Amino acid sequence: MNKLMKPFAVISLSALFIAGCGSADQTDKADKAPDSQPVTAPEKSEDGQNSGGQDKKNEEGLIRIMEQNISYSVDGDEKEQTAFLKYNDNQNYSMYVMPEYELTAEEPNKDVLLWSEDDSVFMRIELLPEDVEWSLIEENSKAQLAAVGEVKEAEQPEDPFFENAWAMETKSGSDIVTSYLIKNEKQPLKLTLFTKEDADHREAFIEMAKTIMSEEK
Repeated sequence: MNKLMKPFAVISLSALFIAGCGSADQTDKADKAPDSQPVTAPEKSEDGQNSGGQDKKNEEGLIRIMEQNISYSVDGDEKEQTAFLKYNDNQNYSMYVMPEYELTAEEPNKDVLLWSEDDSVFMRIELLPEDVEWSLIEENSKAQLAAVGEVKEAEQPEDPFFENAWAMETKSGSDIVTSYLIKNEKQPLKLTLFTKEDADHREAFIEMAKTIMSEEK
């Protein structure tokens, strides 16, 4: 992970208490990728096929297929790839992840989706409780961004996923840090994207984040 992680690691200590998202000992991960374990994928049979061809039911009782095509753009280039369903035991959800990316558990209540070619380009994923106090989360998120540089309102795609969302970003040299608060009643999210001017993976990260779905415990 890049140097911009340091202020986020420091400020996020207080966020765990004010947001009601749980608490855990924090570790400064400013200069390296987190010590983490990959999330689990569906078990495969001896012939290499996914067992049963489908995963378990989510909280709404829906069955998710094992792969899904995702269209997105990176640095202006339009792309489409097949993403595969991954399970996350750290925050108990599933999502579709494209082959160029890796989903790992970072610490309790936080995961990271890394670009395999450069792990300083990544998205932090935080599932929030339904009764989250948005004013406190907004204040903390803005403080995290302000520790890096000047904070400005970020452009939001015209997509139902961003309905009532809060979006701010900052820059430091060629590095861009964008924070999205997704105010979805069923599954509120905080997404923090660390990208670069010559490696703008924000749309790819967002398209994958849109597939996050809580699983049955």
